[in-house]
Amino acid sequence: MKKIMQILFITLAVLSLSSCTPTPSSKSGSSSSSEDTAEDTTVSGGTGSTSPTGNSGGNCTGTTSDGQGSGYAIHQYDMLLAGHQPWVPGTYSDELAQSTMPTIEEAGYVFRSDSKLKVRLKINSQPYPTSGETYCYGRETGKASDPYQYTKLRFRIHLRDIKCDTPDSSDPNKCSSGFYLGNRYRTTYIDPVAVDSCSNVIDVGAIRNQTQYGTVVEVEDVKSDSTCQYNGSFCPAEKIVRAASCWHMTMQIVTDYTQDFK
Repeated sequence: MKKIMQILFITLAVLSLSSCTPTPSSKSGSSSSSEDTAEDTTVSGGTGSTSPTGNSGGNCTGTTSDGQGSGYAIHQYDMLLAGHQPWVPGTYSDELAQSTMPTIEEAGYVFRSDSKLKVRLKINSQPYPTSGETYCYGRETGKASDPYQYTKLRFRIHLRDIKCDTPDSSDPNKCSSGFYLGNRYRTTYIDPVAVDSCSNVIDVGAIRNQTQYGTVVEVEDVKSDSTCQYNGSFCPAEKIVRAASCWHMTMQIVTDYTQDFK
């Protein structure tokens, strides 16, 4: 009888793991456009795995001390947004949006590079806003925060080329006015990355279009493991962060003019 119970327990455990394991179909579809230049890719995140488009993530601080060599300190953006909100440069009237997302023109300067352009993202702890406090851009107040804070996030990034409504008549490489972003392309899926860890380095310079105004990165579809922690079993980061909660990352950017990642 004891042996039968052991077999039954093992069988149920295997079935439970199988039902929770993420499959390719669980990924959200990417936007298609005439600018697409290749298939989507998946980059493993965390502490040491390698990827087709980046180096090992390894240890990182999420600060300028992660740079080495000559050049300016590596660029950084502090990304703090509510669930369902993408991080994307633009013109925003909301002060919380302005504090975490640059204008397109500002991003164009930061991402500007002739050849080397790499990004890496560090996962920061989930903020726990006071009830009724907006705290992060787009957060819906009046709802309870997550009972469990996330321990890992998965997400996807897109490249978007900077375009111009009115190019300079004397120099087509300059824009007189009307910066805007083109369609998403080169979607890259980042597998779950633990809090206080960095994703692998993503070599954007190798996969972007060649444009006169530059290319920026958009981060969206941020998913966490908050909603599955209560069951104590396999817990993937497969649920989009709730609109009543916030997600927090640091984007690090390396260009021709900055130090490189250690």
